[in-house]
Amino acid sequence: MTDAALVVIGAGTFAVEVTRYLDDLVAAGHHDHRVARYLAVPGEPVHAPLERCLPFADFEPRPGVRVVLALTDPAERRRLIDGLVDDHDLDAVNVVHPAARVDPAQLLGPGNIIGPDCYIGAGAVLGGFNIVHYHCSIGHHSRIGSNNFLAPNFHCGSGVEIGDDNFFGLSCTVAPGVDAGSGSRFQAGITLFEDAPSGHSHLVPNRIKSIKTS
Repeated sequence: MTDAALVVIGAGTFAVEVTRYLDDLVAAGHHDHRVARYLAVPGEPVHAPLERCLPFADFEPRPGVRVVLALTDPAERRRLIDGLVDDHDLDAVNVVHPAARVDPAQLLGPGNIIGPDCYIGAGAVLGGFNIVHYHCSIGHHSRIGSNNFLAPNFHCGSGVEIGDDNFFGLSCTVAPGVDAGSGSRFQAGITLFEDAPSGHSHLVPNRIKSIKTS
């Protein structure tokens, strides 16, 4: 493996999705984004090519090895950020899809993954290790902390503040000026019009129920 090649931490379905972003970057001329191997994390089903997978226990982290953290659960991601990436001084690269509209200066930390057709507005900034999946937008002058997972079709207005270690499900919306804390999970489709406290699961109480009629 060359020093420029990437190790993708994770070998599940999301790692395969992230590889597609990386392949698009390589096709756009970013040849330092080629994937060398996948690191199979215990408990995650493997979907990446088996011949390119390395068991987690066999990985020998060296300072400066370039990695992409391709897992979706913020708690598992935090464990690996603190116990692997930071402890061994690995180089977590920012992955920004060519079809995303992002100023590199808006990424204040490493390890972010920004998918296709995303837009980050003027004056908005992100910390490190955030996942902004495809078709997402972050309003101007908003601030996103670190290690948040924003599922596809997440949208927030201007002046939004989001903390760390949150999971937002599909098609969540945060109204302008709203603050969301840290360590919370937000149900798919939820719209926040008021500040959301940390350490909660935020749900919509009314859900569709299907009743068999014949």
